[in-house]
Amino acid sequence: MLFNEPFLSRYRAMSARARELKQRLSPAEYERHRDVKAFLAVRRVITDVVPANPHDPDFLLTGPLAKFRRVKGHGLPDRLRLFFVFSTQAKALIFIYLNDESTLRQQGGRKDPYVVFSNLVERGEIGDDFDANYERWRRRQTTGR
Repeated sequence: MLFNEPFLSRYRAMSARARELKQRLSPAEYERHRDVKAFLAVRRVITDVVPANPHDPDFLLTGPLAKFRRVKGHGLPDRLRLFFVFSTQAKALIFIYLNDESTLRQQGGRKDPYVVFSNLVERGEIGDDFDANYERWRRRQTTGR
């Protein structure tokens, strides 16, 4: 499993928020908190759900985003989407985008995660296939950027 921006920043923010809530809330409140539930669902998706079967037809996208996969459901909050690419040959998954509260799913909206994700790809902020995203990951490992 590999992680690229902007997924990595969002995941780290969710993790930090869950840690902060754990220190501040009672165990019962912590378990019920929506931010904690969202973080735990994302963690389960990236550690269990997607690695178990990245070929799952439920993850398929069509059209210009067909080279990518996305997770909806599988315990994630209703309007949260997680995007990834994978290569059977390289035996690698790269998680590349996770929307947040400012980009919740709203079909046709300019802040819809599919629209935002498409724009990131079009601007070159996310690679347009597995190889491009793998190169970004590799470069970040060697340069720290």
